[in-house]
Amino acid sequence: MPSSTLLSLFRYKAWADGELLDALATLDAAQYGEAHHTALRIFNHIHVVDTIFKGNLLGEPHGFSATNTPETPTLNMLRTAITALDAWYLDYIAGLSPQDAEARLSFNFVDGDKGQMSREEMLLHLVTHGGYHRGAIGRLLVQCGITPPRDTLTAFLHRNEPERRGG
Repeated sequence: MPSSTLLSLFRYKAWADGELLDALATLDAAQYGEAHHTALRIFNHIHVVDTIFKGNLLGEPHGFSATNTPETPTLNMLRTAITALDAWYLDYIAGLSPQDAEARLSFNFVDGDKGQMSREEMLLHLVTHGGYHRGAIGRLLVQCGITPPRDTLTAFLHRNEPERRGG
C-alpha cells in the first residue's frame, strides 16, 4: 500500500476522532453518567492501543501492561492526548518509505504473547481498531438521544476533497 493511502487513512482517523470527541462533548455527563464514563473508557482504550503500537513501531517500551488504564481521563485530557498522537502518526507516516512500511517487526502484546507485523499492518490495524470502537461510542450517543457524526471514509473524502463528488 502506498504511503499516500496510509496518510489519507490517518488524516481520516484524526478527523473522525475529532468529530466524535466534539459529539461526546455534547453528552450531559450528569444526566448520562454511565454512558459518558463508558464512552471515555472506550476512547481511552483506542488511545492506549494507539500508544502501544507507537512503541511497537519505534521498537521502544510503551509502558502499558493492559489495553486500558485503571483511571479514566477527562474528555479534555483525552482530546489533548489523542490530537497529539494523531499528529505524531501523520508525521511518522509522511516520513515512512515503502520499504520501511513493508518491514516486519517483532513485538510483545501486553498479555505477553509475541507477535510480528509489518509497519503497514500495524498502521492498518489502528485504523480499523479505532473505527470499530468509535462505532461503539456512536451507539452509546444514540441511546442518549445524540446523533453521532457520520465518520465514514467517504464522508471525510467528500468533505475534504469535494471535487471527488464530480463525475
